Amino acid sequence: MTPNRPYKAVIFDMDGVLADSEPVYVAAIDAVLASHGKKMDRALHEKITGHGVHATWETLIEAMYLPGSVADYLDAYDRELRVRLAAVRNALPGVKTLIGSLKERGVPIAVASSSWLAWVDALLTGIGLRDAFDAVASATEVENPKPAPDLYLLAASRIGVASEQCIAIEDTPTGLNAARAAGMLAIQVRSASTAFRPLPEADIVLDSLEDFDLGLLDVGGAL
Repeated sequence: MTPNRPYKAVIFDMDGVLADSEPVYVAAIDAVLASHGKKMDRALHEKITGHGVHATWETLIEAMYLPGSVADYLDAYDRELRVRLAAVRNALPGVKTLIGSLKERGVPIAVASSSWLAWVDALLTGIGLRDAFDAVASATEVENPKPAPDLYLLAASRIGVASEQCIAIEDTPTGLNAARAAGMLAIQVRSASTAFRPLPEADIVLDSLEDFDLGLLDVGGAL
């Protein structure tokens, strides 16, 4: 996609974009799997990254021949995650500076996360960004998770900006495909420890949000 300047809003994925939190999910999954004598390998982790919780556990159950259904694992996983995400304290490079610059310029900002709302709240509180966003959209609020566009469309509607006038910042193929399906400019950021290689699904690839170009927005200026 060719950048269609100017854009009017920025919507952030959370894990791997705002904080290096994907390892927290891995640790929580492994804590639950430990009772079954199992542990994820890197290939399986990459397969589930960016997907919603139900799709994640469906994949794990099938790939690891786990007993029971998704419902049998969710309570333990939820407990592990809430504690671990709340303990994360650091945002990724450039995140707080960019958010501050966008807020100074009156640019609407939102979060569109495949995580449950309680997990979003725990992580944003931990990194000091709980009240930074104009809206938050969680996968629990839409019928179809990423890579469907539903989550990004919901976030855009909550900040009152047409989806084609939004920039989405993502870190996974699943998220980038969701953003593109919603008609947004899809930016991949690669500053997390779990970063993918530069992906063809991305319109723009950044090593970190320190490199975000405010010139993409109708307010102009430089970071």
